[in-house]
Amino acid sequence: MKKVLFILIGIGITTPALASEEIFYQSFWGTAHRLNKAIIEPWCKGMETATAGKMVMHFNALNTLVKPNAMPRAIKNGSLEAGGILLQTASSMMPLSQLLSLPFLVQNAEEAAVMAWKMLETFPEIRAEAHAHFHILSVLGSDRYAFGSVKNPIRTPADLAGKRVLVWTPHQIEEIKAWGGIPVQISSSETYMGLQRGLGEVAYVPFPAMQSDKLAEVVKFITPIPSRVLPLAIVINKEIWTNLPSEAKNYLNSTTGAHLGLRLGQALVNLSAEDVVRHTAIGCTFHELTHEEQAAFKQAAAAANQAYWGDMLRRNKVEDPEGWIAKVEKLAGETFGR
Repeated sequence: MKKVLFILIGIGITTPALASEEIFYQSFWGTAHRLNKAIIEPWCKGMETATAGKMVMHFNALNTLVKPNAMPRAIKNGSLEAGGILLQTASSMMPLSQLLSLPFLVQNAEEAAVMAWKMLETFPEIRAEAHAHFHILSVLGSDRYAFGSVKNPIRTPADLAGKRVLVWTPHQIEEIKAWGGIPVQISSSETYMGLQRGLGEVAYVPFPAMQSDKLAEVVKFITPIPSRVLPLAIVINKEIWTNLPSEAKNYLNSTTGAHLGLRLGQALVNLSAEDVVRHTAIGCTFHELTHEEQAAFKQAAAAANQAYWGDMLRRNKVEDPEGWIAKVEKLAGETFGR
Protein backbone atom coordinates (compact mmCIF):
# COMPACT_ATOMS: atom_id res chain seq x y z
CA MET A 1 0.00 0.00 0.00
CA LYS A 2 1.01 3.65 -0.15
CA LYS A 3 3.20 4.90 2.62
CA VAL A 4 0.90 6.45 5.16
CA LEU A 5 2.65 9.36 6.83
CA PHE A 6 0.01 9.87 9.47
CA ILE A 7 0.63 13.06 11.42
CA LEU A 8 -2.35 13.35 13.67
CA ILE A 9 -2.89 16.56 15.67
CA GLY A 10 0.11 18.06 13.96
CA ILE A 11 2.00 18.53 10.75
CA GLY A 12 3.17 16.55 7.80
CA ILE A 13 5.91 15.85 5.38
CA THR A 14 6.44 16.96 1.80
CA THR A 15 8.01 13.84 0.32
CA PRO A 16 6.03 11.56 -2.01
CA ALA A 17 4.24 8.49 -0.66
CA LEU A 18 6.08 5.18 -1.05
CA ALA A 19 5.24 1.56 -0.22
CA SER A 20 5.45 1.01 3.53
CA GLU A 21 3.41 0.06 6.59
CA GLU A 22 4.68 2.89 8.78
CA ILE A 23 2.54 5.75 9.98
CA PHE A 24 4.17 8.97 11.17
CA TYR A 25 2.27 11.10 13.67
CA GLN A 26 3.14 14.68 14.56
CA SER A 27 1.46 16.39 17.49
CA PHE A 28 0.38 20.02 17.50
CA TRP A 29 1.97 20.09 20.95
CA GLY A 30 5.67 20.45 21.64
CA THR A 31 7.84 17.79 23.22
CA ALA A 32 7.25 19.01 26.77
CA HIS A 33 3.44 19.06 26.61
CA ARG A 34 2.04 16.73 29.26
CA LEU A 35 -0.75 15.35 27.07
CA ASN A 36 1.73 13.93 24.59
CA LYS A 37 2.98 11.48 27.20
CA ALA A 38 -0.40 10.96 28.84
CA ILE A 39 -2.59 10.42 25.76
CA ILE A 40 -0.99 10.89 22.36
CA GLU A 41 2.08 8.67 22.57
CA PRO A 42 0.16 5.70 24.07
CA TRP A 43 -2.49 6.19 21.39
CA CYS A 44 0.18 6.06 18.70
CA LYS A 45 1.63 2.85 20.14
CA GLY A 46 -1.84 1.31 20.14
CA MET A 47 -1.92 1.17 16.35
CA GLU A 48 0.68 -1.62 16.24
CA THR A 49 -1.30 -3.79 18.66
CA ALA A 50 -4.62 -3.09 16.95
CA THR A 51 -3.27 -4.11 13.54
CA ALA A 52 -1.27 -7.13 14.82
CA GLY A 53 1.93 -5.42 13.77
CA LYS A 54 0.81 -4.58 10.23
CA MET A 55 1.14 -0.84 10.90
CA VAL A 56 3.34 1.12 13.27
CA MET A 57 2.51 4.74 14.15
CA HIS A 58 5.57 6.78 15.09
CA PHE A 59 5.08 9.78 17.36
CA ASN A 60 6.62 13.15 16.43
CA ALA A 61 6.35 16.41 18.36
CA LEU A 62 5.32 19.82 16.99
CA ASN A 63 7.32 21.24 14.07
CA THR A 64 9.33 18.07 13.57
CA LEU A 65 8.28 17.69 9.93
CA VAL A 66 6.62 20.82 8.50
CA LYS A 67 5.23 24.12 9.79
CA PRO A 68 1.66 24.26 11.14
CA ASN A 69 0.45 26.91 8.71
CA ALA A 70 1.37 24.71 5.75
CA MET A 71 -0.60 21.75 6.96
CA PRO A 72 -4.16 22.24 5.66
CA ARG A 73 -3.19 22.69 2.01
CA ALA A 74 -0.57 19.96 2.26
CA ILE A 75 -3.09 17.46 3.63
CA LYS A 76 -5.62 18.35 0.97
CA ASN A 77 -3.17 17.90 -1.91
CA GLY A 78 -1.62 14.76 -0.41
CA SER A 79 1.90 16.00 0.18
CA LEU A 80 0.96 15.70 3.86
CA GLU A 81 -1.15 12.70 4.67
CA ALA A 82 -2.89 13.71 7.88
CA GLY A 83 -2.77 16.11 10.79
CA GLY A 84 -4.43 18.04 13.54
CA ILE A 85 -4.96 21.53 12.21
CA LEU A 86 -5.55 24.83 13.93
CA LEU A 87 -8.65 25.92 12.04
CA GLN A 88 -7.48 29.53 11.83
CA THR A 89 -4.96 28.23 9.29
CA ALA A 90 -7.82 26.83 7.19
CA SER A 91 -10.36 29.66 7.34
CA SER A 92 -10.80 29.76 3.56
CA MET A 93 -11.52 26.00 3.51
CA MET A 94 -13.68 25.76 6.63
CA PRO A 95 -15.05 29.22 7.51
CA LEU A 96 -18.16 28.00 9.32
CA SER A 97 -16.10 25.77 11.57
CA GLN A 98 -14.32 28.90 12.84
CA LEU A 99 -17.51 29.82 14.69
CA LEU A 100 -16.43 27.63 17.61
CA SER A 101 -14.31 30.70 18.46
CA LEU A 102 -17.32 32.99 18.88
CA PRO A 103 -16.89 35.05 22.07
CA PHE A 104 -18.21 33.35 25.23
CA LEU A 105 -19.71 30.50 23.20
CA VAL A 106 -18.12 27.91 25.51
CA GLN A 107 -16.59 28.10 28.98
CA ASN A 108 -13.61 25.77 28.61
CA ALA A 109 -11.94 23.05 26.51
CA GLU A 110 -14.38 20.36 27.62
CA GLU A 111 -17.34 22.40 26.42
CA ALA A 112 -15.39 23.26 23.27
CA ALA A 113 -15.03 19.56 22.41
CA VAL A 114 -18.74 18.95 22.98
CA MET A 115 -19.76 21.99 20.94
CA ALA A 116 -17.33 21.29 18.08
CA TRP A 117 -18.77 17.82 17.54
CA LYS A 118 -22.33 19.11 18.00
CA MET A 119 -21.76 21.68 15.25
CA LEU A 120 -20.39 19.00 12.94
CA GLU A 121 -23.40 16.74 13.58
CA THR A 122 -26.07 19.45 13.51
CA PHE A 123 -25.18 21.50 10.44
CA PRO A 124 -24.83 19.71 7.06
CA GLU A 125 -23.01 22.78 5.73
CA ILE A 126 -20.24 22.37 8.32
CA ARG A 127 -19.89 18.66 7.54
CA ALA A 128 -19.80 19.47 3.82
CA GLU A 129 -17.09 22.13 4.08
CA ALA A 130 -14.94 19.80 6.18
CA HIS A 131 -15.33 16.67 4.09
CA ALA A 132 -14.83 18.61 0.86
CA HIS A 133 -11.17 18.84 1.80
CA PHE A 134 -10.39 16.12 4.36
CA HIS A 135 -11.72 13.07 6.13
CA ILE A 136 -12.52 14.33 9.63
CA LEU A 137 -11.41 12.15 12.54
CA SER A 138 -12.16 14.45 15.47
CA VAL A 139 -12.77 18.07 16.42
CA LEU A 140 -12.07 19.90 19.66
CA GLY A 141 -10.88 23.23 21.04
CA SER A 142 -8.17 24.75 23.16
CA ASP A 143 -8.84 25.96 26.66
CA ARG A 144 -10.05 29.50 27.39
CA TYR A 145 -8.08 32.75 27.34
CA ALA A 146 -6.95 34.81 30.33
CA PHE A 147 -5.79 38.25 31.37
CA GLY A 148 -2.43 38.26 33.10
CA SER A 149 -1.95 41.60 34.85
CA VAL A 150 1.22 43.00 36.38
CA LYS A 151 -0.39 45.63 38.64
CA ASN A 152 -4.13 45.25 39.20
CA PRO A 153 -6.74 42.48 38.93
CA ILE A 154 -8.99 42.52 35.86
CA ARG A 155 -12.65 42.04 36.78
CA THR A 156 -14.48 44.44 34.44
CA PRO A 157 -13.78 46.22 31.15
CA ALA A 158 -13.16 49.38 33.19
CA ASP A 159 -10.11 47.67 34.72
CA LEU A 160 -8.50 47.69 31.26
CA ALA A 161 -9.13 51.38 30.61
CA GLY A 162 -5.95 53.09 29.45
CA LYS A 163 -3.80 49.99 30.00
CA ARG A 164 -1.47 48.61 27.33
CA VAL A 165 -2.63 45.07 26.59
CA LEU A 166 -0.38 42.60 24.79
CA VAL A 167 -2.16 40.47 22.16
CA TRP A 168 -0.99 37.91 19.63
CA THR A 169 -3.53 38.13 16.80
CA PRO A 170 -5.16 40.99 14.85
CA HIS A 171 -8.73 39.96 15.69
CA GLN A 172 -8.08 40.84 19.36
CA ILE A 173 -7.26 44.46 18.57
CA GLU A 174 -10.78 45.87 18.16
CA GLU A 175 -11.97 43.81 21.12
CA ILE A 176 -9.36 45.37 23.42
CA LYS A 177 -10.23 48.84 22.13
CA ALA A 178 -13.90 48.17 22.89
CA TRP A 179 -12.92 47.33 26.47
CA GLY A 180 -11.01 50.59 26.78
CA GLY A 181 -7.52 49.12 26.58
CA ILE A 182 -4.62 49.98 24.27
CA PRO A 183 -3.76 46.87 22.19
CA VAL A 184 -0.11 46.10 21.48
CA GLN A 185 0.29 43.23 19.04
CA ILE A 186 3.41 41.10 19.56
CA SER A 187 4.50 37.52 18.99
CA SER A 188 4.00 34.92 21.71
CA SER A 189 7.77 34.70 22.27
CA GLU A 190 7.90 38.42 23.12
CA THR A 191 5.22 38.33 25.82
CA TYR A 192 7.35 37.50 28.85
CA MET A 193 9.88 40.22 28.11
CA GLY A 194 7.13 42.64 27.11
CA LEU A 195 5.49 42.34 30.51
CA GLN A 196 8.80 42.40 32.33
CA ARG A 197 10.02 45.55 30.56
CA GLY A 198 6.74 47.46 30.62
CA LEU A 199 5.74 47.19 26.97
CA GLY A 200 2.38 46.11 28.32
CA GLU A 201 0.70 45.94 31.70
CA VAL A 202 -1.67 43.12 30.78
CA ALA A 203 -1.35 40.08 28.51
CA TYR A 204 -4.52 38.74 26.87
CA VAL A 205 -3.51 35.21 25.88
CA PRO A 206 -4.61 31.56 26.07
CA PHE A 207 -4.64 30.53 29.73
CA PRO A 208 -2.17 27.63 29.23
CA ALA A 209 0.46 30.22 28.19
CA MET A 210 0.65 31.32 31.81
CA GLN A 211 2.45 28.01 32.35
CA SER A 212 4.00 27.16 28.97
CA ASP A 213 5.42 30.67 28.43
CA LYS A 214 6.15 31.15 32.16
CA LEU A 215 4.04 34.32 32.25
CA ALA A 216 2.93 33.54 35.81
CA GLU A 217 6.46 34.50 36.86
CA VAL A 218 5.90 38.13 35.82
CA VAL A 219 2.19 38.73 36.45
CA LYS A 220 0.54 39.05 39.84
CA PHE A 221 -3.13 38.69 38.87
CA ILE A 222 -4.73 36.16 36.50
CA THR A 223 -8.33 36.29 35.28
CA PRO A 224 -9.42 33.40 33.05
CA ILE A 225 -11.98 34.64 30.52
CA PRO A 226 -13.94 32.39 28.15
CA SER A 227 -13.87 35.02 25.42
CA ARG A 228 -12.72 32.42 22.91
CA VAL A 229 -11.13 29.05 22.35
CA LEU A 230 -9.06 27.98 19.36
CA PRO A 231 -10.84 25.34 17.24
CA LEU A 232 -8.88 22.28 16.15
CA ALA A 233 -9.65 19.47 13.72
CA ILE A 234 -7.95 16.10 13.39
CA VAL A 235 -8.01 15.21 9.71
CA ILE A 236 -6.55 12.81 7.17
CA ASN A 237 -6.17 13.03 3.40
CA LYS A 238 -9.27 11.53 1.80
CA GLU A 239 -7.37 9.19 -0.54
CA ILE A 240 -5.08 7.98 2.24
CA TRP A 241 -8.12 7.22 4.39
CA THR A 242 -9.74 5.23 1.60
CA ASN A 243 -6.61 3.09 1.17
CA LEU A 244 -6.02 2.29 4.85
CA PRO A 245 -6.39 -1.41 5.76
CA SER A 246 -9.56 -2.27 7.65
CA GLU A 247 -7.72 -2.92 10.92
CA ALA A 248 -6.24 0.59 10.86
CA LYS A 249 -9.58 2.18 10.00
CA ASN A 250 -11.29 0.27 12.79
CA TYR A 251 -8.66 1.43 15.27
CA LEU A 252 -8.94 5.07 14.24
CA ASN A 253 -12.73 5.00 14.18
CA SER A 254 -12.89 3.50 17.67
CA THR A 255 -10.32 5.86 19.22
CA THR A 256 -11.07 9.23 17.59
CA GLY A 257 -14.41 10.96 16.91
CA ALA A 258 -16.26 12.65 19.76
CA HIS A 259 -14.53 10.33 22.24
CA LEU A 260 -11.01 11.61 21.54
CA GLY A 261 -12.08 15.25 21.38
CA LEU A 262 -13.85 15.02 24.74
CA ARG A 263 -10.99 13.09 26.34
CA LEU A 264 -8.49 15.74 25.25
CA GLY A 265 -10.84 18.55 26.26
CA GLN A 266 -11.32 17.14 29.75
CA ALA A 267 -7.58 16.62 30.09
CA LEU A 268 -6.90 20.24 29.09
CA VAL A 269 -9.36 21.44 31.74
CA ASN A 270 -7.62 19.28 34.35
CA LEU A 271 -4.22 20.67 33.37
CA SER A 272 -5.57 24.20 33.75
CA ALA A 273 -6.82 23.35 37.24
CA GLU A 274 -3.35 22.08 38.11
CA ASP A 275 -1.88 25.30 36.75
CA VAL A 276 -4.13 27.37 39.02
CA VAL A 277 -2.68 25.55 42.04
CA ARG A 278 0.85 25.92 40.71
CA HIS A 279 0.52 29.65 40.01
CA THR A 280 -1.16 30.35 43.33
CA ALA A 281 1.79 28.71 45.06
CA ILE A 282 4.18 31.25 43.53
CA GLY A 283 2.04 34.23 44.52
CA CYS A 284 -0.48 34.81 41.72
CA THR A 285 -4.02 35.86 42.64
CA PHE A 286 -6.88 34.41 40.58
CA HIS A 287 -10.27 35.86 39.82
CA GLU A 288 -12.99 33.72 38.23
CA LEU A 289 -15.48 35.93 36.42
CA THR A 290 -19.12 35.50 37.36
CA HIS A 291 -21.62 35.12 34.54
CA GLU A 292 -22.66 38.74 35.14
CA GLU A 293 -19.04 39.87 34.81
CA GLN A 294 -18.64 37.81 31.64
CA ALA A 295 -21.77 39.44 30.25
CA ALA A 296 -20.27 42.89 30.81
CA PHE A 297 -17.21 41.99 28.74
CA LYS A 298 -19.35 40.35 26.05
CA GLN A 299 -21.72 43.32 25.78
CA ALA A 300 -18.95 45.91 25.67
CA ALA A 301 -17.27 44.18 22.72
CA ALA A 302 -20.44 42.95 21.00
CA ALA A 303 -20.36 45.41 18.09
CA ALA A 304 -16.63 44.91 17.46
CA ASN A 305 -16.94 41.13 17.54
CA GLN A 306 -20.06 41.07 15.36
CA ALA A 307 -18.23 43.16 12.77
CA TYR A 308 -15.17 40.92 12.87
CA TRP A 309 -17.06 37.65 12.51
CA GLY A 310 -19.43 38.99 9.88
CA ASP A 311 -16.51 40.27 7.82
CA MET A 312 -14.61 36.98 8.14
CA LEU A 313 -17.57 34.97 6.91
CA ARG A 314 -18.35 37.38 4.06
CA ARG A 315 -14.72 37.32 2.89
CA ASN A 316 -15.01 33.55 2.68
CA LYS A 317 -18.25 33.80 0.67
CA VAL A 318 -20.62 32.61 3.41
CA GLU A 319 -24.17 33.81 2.84
CA ASP A 320 -26.08 35.36 5.76
CA PRO A 321 -23.16 35.65 8.24
CA GLU A 322 -25.34 37.14 10.98
CA GLY A 323 -27.80 34.27 10.59
CA TRP A 324 -25.00 31.74 11.02
CA ILE A 325 -23.69 33.49 14.12
CA ALA A 326 -27.19 33.41 15.61
CA LYS A 327 -27.68 29.70 14.77
CA VAL A 328 -24.40 28.65 16.40
CA GLU A 329 -25.05 30.76 19.49
CA LYS A 330 -28.56 29.28 19.77
CA LEU A 331 -27.13 25.75 19.53
CA ALA A 332 -24.66 26.52 22.31
CA GLY A 333 -27.43 27.91 24.51
CA GLU A 334 -29.50 24.76 24.00
CA THR A 335 -26.51 22.47 24.54
CA PHE A 336 -25.31 24.05 27.78
CA GLY A 337 -28.58 25.43 29.15
CA ARG A 338 -27.65 29.10 29.07
